[in-house]
Amino acid sequence: MRTMLRWSPTRQFHFHHDADDMFERFFGGVTDEAPQRPSWLPAAEGRLEDGAYVIQLALPGVDPKKVDVSLMDNVLTVKGERQADHDTAGKDYFVREVAYGAFQRSFALPEGVDAAHVEAKYANGMLQVRVPRPDPRGPRRCAVRPG
Repeated sequence: MRTMLRWSPTRQFHFHHDADDMFERFFGGVTDEAPQRPSWLPAAEGRLEDGAYVIQLALPGVDPKKVDVSLMDNVLTVKGERQADHDTAGKDYFVREVAYGAFQRSFALPEGVDAAHVEAKYANGMLQVRVPRPDPRGPRRCAVRPG
């Protein structure tokens, strides 16, 4: 799960993922008991815009009908899969850098976000999810006047 952090050009977001992959390759891969990690992680960015949290994920080649967006316990989760073309007959690849398979990204949001008002749009290979910010004012009090 990822927490919304202020962007920094020096922060390496995926170092632990890369180190885990290296460790698994060195010691022979994943065992049946080990939890399966997603095949790839789409690039993401989050920002505040017009009173909402806006999270964008780069999902080129992903069918938007096969993307699941959910918000539960203040955690926004996006899951899906990019399908590979398994018919390689007659194709002589000289480079293959596109990652295929399942993915899942999660983002912790502040208390009070409303799952009923989450909006997701997919255009030009980008998924944009908008989650309205909670009202920071809290409950409004009203003075009681004598009648």
